[in-house]
Amino acid sequence: MKILVTGSSGQLGSVTVKHLKAHQHTIYGIDISPSATTDELVDITDADAITAVCRDFDAVIHTAALHGKHYELGYPRSAFVKTNIDGTLNLLNACIKNNIPRFLFTSTTSIYGDALVDHEKAVWVDELLTERPRDIYDITKQTAEQLCKDFFYKEGLQASVYRVARFLPEDDNLKLNHRLYRGLDERDGTEALRLALDTSFSNFEIFNISSGSPFKHDDLYNIKQDPEQAILKYYPEAAKIYKANGWQFPRSIDRVYVYDKAARYLNYKPTFTFGHLLNNIKG
Repeated sequence: MKILVTGSSGQLGSVTVKHLKAHQHTIYGIDISPSATTDELVDITDADAITAVCRDFDAVIHTAALHGKHYELGYPRSAFVKTNIDGTLNLLNACIKNNIPRFLFTSTTSIYGDALVDHEKAVWVDELLTERPRDIYDITKQTAEQLCKDFFYKEGLQASVYRVARFLPEDDNLKLNHRLYRGLDERDGTEALRLALDTSFSNFEIFNISSGSPFKHDDLYNIKQDPEQAILKYYPEAAKIYKANGWQFPRSIDRVYVYDKAARYLNYKPTFTFGHLLNNIKG
């Protein structure tokens, strides 16, 4: 399959390019920043340039965006609208003009926003949870998702959405803690995208993509108030490993990201989970 990847110099985009090439796909990467995984410097906000570059592809994987970190850096709202909404619209239009049948949009679990707040228990975050955006980043991602939905039903484009969980650079302790309930390894994220390339949908679909969690509905109160005991119920060996490394268990867990839908539709099963990391450290 010949695939265009936007944001190919970014953290997820670069891994996506490498992973898909390793699976014998032909990849063309575009970004505004040069890198070894980027073939051409193209700004997604330039509609003419996007229309010109989007030719003779079987699919577009759209990872380029302004992110939460840009919001924290004080980027204006107009920049988020221009990149995250207008840029996505340019790509969707280019797919239709150039007869590209498939469009995979990487969104964010941040879109759930204020719905992630519950003072008594952790929130069970599946795709049925209503998104309640908190800031311009969330708002523009939500709008871009709706654009994908519009093009799916009105233009016949196989557009689908992948809300990826957190994959920021972190120390080992924080990475392990987040991998318990809200984290994602980029390699698992791009594997979900690879699986989705071979899947067609009869309805517009949105998927949470995370490393998953050992926790069940019955654990939601306990992990909010006393997560250590709940963690040790599933991973008793963690006590010794955490102590040996001087690490701290999370004091409270506020959410549980659920990827069950991706498992059903895409046969997605993350590899780089909390258990994986813990066993590697143990080894």
